[in-house]
Amino acid sequence: MSKIELRNITHVYESGGEETVAVRDVNLTLEEGTSNALIGPSGCGKTTLLNIISGLLTPTEGKVLIDGEDVTELSPQDRDIAQVFQFPVVYDSMSVFGNLAFPLRNRDVPESEIEERVQETAELLGLDDRLDANPGNFGPEWSQLVSLGRGIIRHDTTALLFDEPMTDVDPGRKLTLRRRISQAQNRLKVTSLYVTHDQHEALTFASKAAVMNKGQIVQYGPPEKLYDEPVSTFVGNFIGSPGMNFIDCEIEENGLKIGEFDVAIPGNLGDVLDPGWSDLQLGVRPNLVDLSENREKESQIPARVTLTEHLGSYQIITLELTNLDTEIKAELPLEKRTAEGEEMFVEFDPENIRMFHNGEAVENGKK
Repeated sequence: MSKIELRNITHVYESGGEETVAVRDVNLTLEEGTSNALIGPSGCGKTTLLNIISGLLTPTEGKVLIDGEDVTELSPQDRDIAQVFQFPVVYDSMSVFGNLAFPLRNRDVPESEIEERVQETAELLGLDDRLDANPGNFGPEWSQLVSLGRGIIRHDTTALLFDEPMTDVDPGRKLTLRRRISQAQNRLKVTSLYVTHDQHEALTFASKAAVMNKGQIVQYGPPEKLYDEPVSTFVGNFIGSPGMNFIDCEIEENGLKIGEFDVAIPGNLGDVLDPGWSDLQLGVRPNLVDLSENREKESQIPARVTLTEHLGSYQIITLELTNLDTEIKAELPLEKRTAEGEEMFVEFDPENIRMFHNGEAVENGKK
């Protein structure tokens, strides 16, 4: 278990005389024994940052520290970091037992201890009945578990890094693999970083997640904070399925205006929103949109249902706000039947909305 610190990390790729900044001035601390995720759209710099932590890349600028020691120039082997790649690496010339024992034999661990630790690791990952099998015949899920086992079997592993480990796994098997990875991390308390573009994978694995965009970390924190308190419209849209609704609005003396309709200002922002601001948006999660079949208050905005999507235990409906050329999504229980073309009325509780100016959240009176 180790604490990993990234200090002012920048990495520039050069090709054909052109430079591409993949990671820009990143600062991040992974506390000892924690499970973390790094998420963001394709091409945002996630894998570059992961490879800098592991030692496969040396950053153009900045430092990597493990337990306070500068390891920026050290090789992956000297950092004692285990990395699980998108496509599992197994040695099909060996059995599962041989694969798990391989890193221990390279360190001249006594065979009696190897036997004990292989059995312990295999039981943790559900591989104990496959120790004599050839992993070359396995599917991606079981191959990833063998690859993971080689990383965690060493007692000197400082960190576990996962680079999109579900890429080649059948959708029906992802839950099982994710659960076993999570169980292993919880049992061993190894500092872990899970890189993926899939927010569901990341947020069910990690106690904290860093959201990346265009080479920078834009927010880092517990999953519930990323969901409830996004610092930007990018995070609000990226986290959540579907993402947060954003509605253009204006500030007037008595509150907010969405077209001709009034919306109360959140209580903690009443004194700080500037009437002169343009590019102001109200943000609200689909599950926090209040809907009614009848209009009982002037603050309710008429809307028309344009799409209904049934998602197992609930449904997501898309509504077009009347005369506003704006669409939003709302969550409804399955028993509440709706149909395309149906009129409904929308209201926003000020306690459930967030305000964004120029794409950045307005927090406690400040952007």
